[in-house]
This record gives sequence, structure tokens and C-alpha cells, in this order.
Amino acid sequence: MARYRPLFLVIALLALPFIVAASLYATGWRPAAAGNHGELLDPPRPLPALAGPHGEPLDKTSLEGHWNLVVAGPGPCDEACRHWIVATRQIHVALYKQMSRVQRTWLTDQAAPDSAPLTALQPDLHAAVAGSSAARAAFDLDAGGHRVYVVDPQGRIILRYPADAPPRDILKDMERLLRYAWAG
Repeated sequence: MARYRPLFLVIALLALPFIVAASLYATGWRPAAAGNHGELLDPPRPLPALAGPHGEPLDKTSLEGHWNLVVAGPGPCDEACRHWIVATRQIHVALYKQMSRVQRTWLTDQAAPDSAPLTALQPDLHAAVAGSSAARAAFDLDAGGHRVYVVDPQGRIILRYPADAPPRDILKDMERLLRYAWAG
């Protein structure tokens, strides 16, 4: 029996993680805090129909297939909006090798927004208009202020950040999403 002691020890060490995991699952234990910094939208919101800056319907495929950082807010792009446009650009650049998987969009509820000053400084910025009530509700445009949303490659709004969120938190969430996600 003594010669089988190392074998039993190895089997016990291999089985121990499964026993601990099963007991935690059976007792209903969950971690106290989530790993994300933004507000996880559960269930994710489907991306509503949006319009381009000139009023033409925006093709959803232009937003799908990539991760999107959407700066959304009512009215023209004011100081808070420009702050988030610059911050999302810095986040985008900080992603370095993963930059090609992410695109940025400015979303407003204005019928014909003047996006020329923004796109002149940042040509990779897309502009969109939330014309319908469903689009306004999906991006909380009636709440006022500008916020950042994360849209996944399948066209679902999955994360929302408040107007006073630190850009570093958004960067951390994006790095984590891009590290573990195969899509986009």
C-alpha cells in the first residue's frame, strides 16, 4: 500500500480543483465584484437603425464586424463631447496592435449635424444620427450629457460609461475585451 501513496497523492491533487469548483457552484458562491469598470447592459441592447450625417440610412454592416466606441449625446458637439472625442481617440491609439479591431463613432440626435470640424481633425471618426425614438432610448439621449458606449462586433450595445468616467477605465475594459474576444 505504501508504494501506491504517490499515485493517490497525484490523483487527489488533480481532483482537488474540480471538488472545490463543484462545491462553490453547489453553494451558489459568486465573486463580490465584476471585472468591468463600465455598466454592463444585461441584456445587451440591439443596435437600432441609425442615419448618416446627411440623413441617409446608415448601413448596419458599417458598424458591425468591429468593436465600436460610441460617444453619444443630444445636440451639437459641445465641450464635453469634444472631451470624449479626444479621450476615445487616445484610448484607440493606446490599444496599439488592436487598433484595427476598433472604430469610433459620434452619435447625436441633430437632424443634420456639422461633423466637418470633427472629421477634419480626426478623419477616422464616424458620424451617425439617432433619428428614431428607439435609437434615442438605446443610447439614453433623453438623459442629457455625453456618454461612451461599447458596441460589440455583432451590433449589440454591451457597456455604458457615465459622463464622468475615467478614460483609463474604458481602456482597461477594451484591452480585456479585445484580449479574450475572437470576434472583431
